[in-house]
Amino acid sequence: MRYVKLIIATIIVCTVFSSCSTVGSGQEEYFGFKTSAFTVIEEKDTHGGFLGDGTYYLILDCSERRAQATELIKDWKPLPLTENLQLIMYGGSKNGVSYAYDLAEEAHWPAINNGVYKFVDRHSEAVDKSDDASLFDRFSYNFSIAAYDLDTNILYYFEFDT
Repeated sequence: MRYVKLIIATIIVCTVFSSCSTVGSGQEEYFGFKTSAFTVIEEKDTHGGFLGDGTYYLILDCSERRAQATELIKDWKPLPLTENLQLIMYGGSKNGVSYAYDLAEEAHWPAINNGVYKFVDRHSEAVDKSDDASLFDRFSYNFSIAAYDLDTNILYYFEFDT
């Protein structure tokens, strides 16, 4: 019985630590860049607890490696964001429903006039991971979004998990 308890405790500890290590790894898996390739301006991770809910944001200065950044963003979409992404990041109203989100403020995203973005829906029910059409049709959010300011060569990355 003692060995069974030890095995169960080991499994729980391994599960908790392995789930924590995936936070913030989406930038490489889905977006193709490593944090170490650029200069980190700011970074914050609020994920915690058993379910790992929280946010993670990263702001990178890509000016010293512009060529690498240009290659990275070549298939991203031009700004502005879609209506759904605009609502989740900045708040607003749609079809009589108010969205009080202001994730852009939490992620320290300024208004970007000249840039590109990429969205990845990491929700388990997502059919097309690059489509935000079903974003508000679920009870939870699991997505990553990045925007690149072409004027300042700053990359803004954000993960939202509920």
